[in-house]
Amino acid sequence: MSLHSALLSRIGIKTREPIHFKDLGDILRAFSRTVPFENFRILNKTSGRLDQASLVSKLVSGQEGGVCYELNSLLYYFFIESGMNAAIVPGTVYHHGNGAWSLSGTHAAVIAEADEGAYLLDGGFGINVAQTPIPMSGETVQTDTGQFRVANKPTAEGTHLLEMKLAHEEAGVWKTGYAFNAEKSLRLSDLHSMQQKIQEHPGSPFNKDPLAAKRTATGFITLTKDSFTVTSGTKSEKQAISETEFVEIAEREFGLKTGPFL
Repeated sequence: MSLHSALLSRIGIKTREPIHFKDLGDILRAFSRTVPFENFRILNKTSGRLDQASLVSKLVSGQEGGVCYELNSLLYYFFIESGMNAAIVPGTVYHHGNGAWSLSGTHAAVIAEADEGAYLLDGGFGINVAQTPIPMSGETVQTDTGQFRVANKPTAEGTHLLEMKLAHEEAGVWKTGYAFNAEKSLRLSDLHSMQQKIQEHPGSPFNKDPLAAKRTATGFITLTKDSFTVTSGTKSEKQAISETEFVEIAEREFGLKTGPFL
């Protein structure tokens, strides 16, 4: 089975050939509600390679999730197989709690070109995925996640910014999601270096505690080692959980086996 057919089957979409630009919103939305953002293999020290075959084995056949360089690399391979001109580009997430950039160069996103222009596509930004292509032209797009736009504002971390107004935040102000470098295309060796940095660097946000998250039809769900949160619109219900409940929720809500890290 081709990646095209296998991925669409994984996310519950009937095979479409060829894939058109207008299909990408449906695909990104279904991807965000099916393939979780999670770091279990990082904690278990069992991360695999990032080539197409390895990612299909983990994310499609194995029904697991992953972090940005896994999720967006799989989408990149899918876009390329579908005949699109695409590249994986590096970025740095802005940490609003700290008021500073997170670990430099550890986010991966995709830029794809269509007849309509160039677009930022991201299926690996946790619960903050736009679920639709975002025009590089700066035009604002709106989905049930919120409003998103690309700003041509060079910083030390990249050539552009992803800016967003998130639907679950009542303030409704534009804020920076991440900076990215639209002029640099990442190779497989670069992605493996990013993976190693996320796995080993003391400043990495993903090598300490477990996290799983995915979008839903009305919001999103988030699982940490101590809590399970269900968010619908601007309302969230957070419950404290035990280790046993963590294992049960990981499998029931995300389809994930935890492994030995607990």
